[in-house]
Amino acid sequence: MTLALDLVKIPVSDLASSVTFYEAALGLKAGFVSQEYGWAQLDGASMAFALYVPGRGGGSRSPGGSVDFHLSHDRIDDLYGAVAKIASDAGLHTNADGSRSLEFSDPDGNVLKVMERG
Repeated sequence: MTLALDLVKIPVSDLASSVTFYEAALGLKAGFVSQEYGWAQLDGASMAFALYVPGRGGGSRSPGGSVDFHLSHDRIDDLYGAVAKIASDAGLHTNADGSRSLEFSDPDGNVLKVMERG
């Protein structure tokens, strides 16, 4: 038996604004949005990618800080170009092991890290 990642979810304070941000930053597209339940599922990732408003059905974690997972992308320089237009703290980094990563915060202060897939 092999485990696989099926869903990542990020707490946000404003669902509509956050959907717009993630569509622009990561090229994802809203596939399902329910303001009533504070839940949005975005298409375009290899796993289910969701945003949720805490306390409305998706979880109770407060927005902000590390999201505790890393994404990956095979064209990190291109992704940086898109992210840098809307996230003022976006930065490319060369890590101690020689890998590269893109780090940035969403409007709620959730810190995301995208590793370069090589």
